[in-house]
Amino acid sequence: MSKLEARFPEKRILITGATTGFGEALAYQLAQRGWKVAVTGRKLDAVKRTAKKVNELGGTGLGLKLEVREKDQWELVRDTLEKAWGGIDILVNNAGVADANKFDNMDDAAWDNLMSTNLDGVINGCRTYVPSMSKNRSGYILNVASAAGLLAMPEMANYNVSKAGVVGLSETLFTELSRFNIGVTVLCPSGFKSSLSDNAARDGRAIAESATGKLVQADMDKGKHTSETVAAYAIKEMEKGNLYSIPQREYQLIWMLKRLMPNTFYKTVGWLYRNKKGPFAE
Repeated sequence: MSKLEARFPEKRILITGATTGFGEALAYQLAQRGWKVAVTGRKLDAVKRTAKKVNELGGTGLGLKLEVREKDQWELVRDTLEKAWGGIDILVNNAGVADANKFDNMDDAAWDNLMSTNLDGVINGCRTYVPSMSKNRSGYILNVASAAGLLAMPEMANYNVSKAGVVGLSETLFTELSRFNIGVTVLCPSGFKSSLSDNAARDGRAIAESATGKLVQADMDKGKHTSETVAAYAIKEMEKGNLYSIPQREYQLIWMLKRLMPNTFYKTVGWLYRNKKGPFAE
């Protein structure tokens, strides 16, 4: 028996944004381990499809529509899962959207949409479930941020801010909730093979046209990581109880460099960006 199952024998998990990419991959991997998976998302047909596949893979899938920006919908989901399973053991705040543009080209809608989903959605999930987890003195929270939350690169201001907020929230909860035996991990991947950029383009956000967006797209196109490998990595990090989870080795090293020499790091990034050199070369 693995560590997650040993810690949470009832094997109950809620995943937001569980119908595509990382969330879907995580749902299927835990289904194969016999977990009860609450599949949530904005589109009910996609939610039902994913929940059905969870059942086919050996888990127990329950599909629930959830708009993470709406607190009342969180409460409905919580009440439904209390009745069905007696609650959950693990909360995965994965739902999010991507954007990339110069700061002065971002309008209010671009900021509001990103913040309400990427940051407020995570806060809503945590505020919904921290009280019951604290009361039970058991639980785990996996918040999905991004390498952008650790390495704020140019032309992604709203995305960087939203993901940095998720990192900051996770750091705070990691220490605060430790007294209740609640674990917290923040997942910070760079680009990996998924539908993220396609979804953004569909919604009118052309990520690959920005300076940093091109780097993200290159990671997605040429990197070795997929939704499945990142999901497997996240599970192992939760089993270790690690706060920071960065799947790509190169970004672990870049983050270490930034922490060691922050001023030099950003002066160098600024020079490369202004002069269109290195990763920002056209």
